[in-house]
Amino acid sequence: MTIDNISLAQYIVGKLRKAVASGDIVDYNAANRASVYRNFIYPDAPKIEKILKNKNNFPRVSVETLSHSSINEVGMSCTNYEELATLKISVWTVRDLVCTVKTTTVETHTFTSGTTVYSLDNLPVSDIVEVYDNTRIFIKNTDYHLIDNDSDGIFDSIEWLQDTPSNGEDFMVSYVRKASGSELARIIAQDIHSYLGKNWRSWDERKIWSYMLVSSMPIPFDEPISIYRYEMQVRFNGIDIGQEI
Repeated sequence: MTIDNISLAQYIVGKLRKAVASGDIVDYNAANRASVYRNFIYPDAPKIEKILKNKNNFPRVSVETLSHSSINEVGMSCTNYEELATLKISVWTVRDLVCTVKTTTVETHTFTSGTTVYSLDNLPVSDIVEVYDNTRIFIKNTDYHLIDNDSDGIFDSIEWLQDTPSNGEDFMVSYVRKASGSELARIIAQDIHSYLGKNWRSWDERKIWSYMLVSSMPIPFDEPISIYRYEMQVRFNGIDIGQEI
């Protein structure tokens, strides 16, 4: 495969867009994304002033080239050059956008007689989908309900009301988890890093031989425009990357 006249950033955006289409990376706001500026991942910084008109233009990912340099000839009689390319991948989102990010289907707890409240592991929790044991499915708001056990404004525990598992019996909880702000941006950044780290070796058309996460950090909240951003710097190493793309 030969791709002419595109940058490494554009190439990586293409890979990430394909990953979204295949489900390897999740666009957590896909169902609500505004029709204008619909794309999730772009090879540039977003036009913030325009897309702020609708929170469902977010979250948004940008991929920008920071540096691209040749080091030296590989050696022996080979005249190819080793090249390093560093990209900045940023995830942008707004304060009031909340997205469903995870459904836990196999979180297991052991019931103890006399204990009615059980803390859930992945917070915040927005809704319980199902609670069951080896023989039955329990009824929401009759047998159990979701509560904010520590009164911090976030649902975090299941409380049993009447019909319960037997003492010492395991029960399973499936629930929907939501995230917003800096947590949402961090989760998306981690999804992208995980995808790149696992898949760069399969890009047979490229002369890329390594991928490395250089830095990963949240950027201070931009109060005037209410933007959260999480930034990663990633480095690709290969032979004549600039000539191949």
